[in-house]
Amino acid sequence: MSLALRHIRAFAEVARQGSFRRAAEKLFVSQPALTITISQLEELVGVSLFNRTTRRINLTTDGENFLPIAERLVADFDRAISDLKQSAERRDGKVSIAVLPSMTINLLPDLLARFKGTNPETRIVLRDDNARGVQRQVLNNESDFGISNRWEEDSELEFTPLTLDPIGLVCPPDHPLGKSTRSIGWRKLEDYQFVGMSQDTGVNKLINAIEGCPEAVRSPEYEVLTMAALGGILEARLAITVLPLLAVPSHMHPSLVFRKLTNPRVERELCVVTRRDYPLSASAQKVRDMLLTETPRAVDRL
Repeated sequence: MSLALRHIRAFAEVARQGSFRRAAEKLFVSQPALTITISQLEELVGVSLFNRTTRRINLTTDGENFLPIAERLVADFDRAISDLKQSAERRDGKVSIAVLPSMTINLLPDLLARFKGTNPETRIVLRDDNARGVQRQVLNNESDFGISNRWEEDSELEFTPLTLDPIGLVCPPDHPLGKSTRSIGWRKLEDYQFVGMSQDTGVNKLINAIEGCPEAVRSPEYEVLTMAALGGILEARLAITVLPLLAVPSHMHPSLVFRKLTNPRVERELCVVTRRDYPLSASAQKVRDMLLTETPRAVDRL
């Protein structure tokens, strides 16, 4: 028997989960089969990688030293396979874009429809995700490029500025704050109930970083994961919210208004996210260039 990738992947997952049961579920194998795989690995390398107890398993010193190597091997293999698949897709003229859901609401459909009108041979796939997910998709080569605000800096990624998206108040037009057509200061938001996006979204991260952000906005009465859930709460008038302009669903516009917020004025910087030193296919480059040119003009028209 020789060492195989399945041994390395099994070790990395058990170490990550700290449990054979949870690791088996993640790997879609039975727990006995996973236990045998780990035993085979330890036999092949001649050392114990885990200290087993009745409640939890912990890495031995050898296991701790091996874990980063194992994770890198698995990641490199998965990326290589993804690159191979991506190469095949590129030959078919397919372009995959990881994108924030807010970009698919008001902006991208019209831009891509016009692009397809003159480039019917290009197949475009939108993979909507939060900001962290967009970066992960690009890093793992699951998508050709991404459109998102920065979740975190990464030396393997390049962020090309696309447009600025102002942050504002979203509420019914007859709400006390909605009746004014002027910009509103953040301090005026303190006495109202808010609904906010969950903590793993870029919108939440951006808003919570604002200096002087009212507690009512920072710790909202309601917290949701999807725009559909947020829209339901807004429509029911249970709360109001703070969102980037492009994140306001167009179908809500008849019943909701957007009011810019000042002191401070806050904008979400949206970028095109690509893997550094990794060339795009001709089709992906063409879509990227179109978006960099046309998106700022489209935002100005909103």
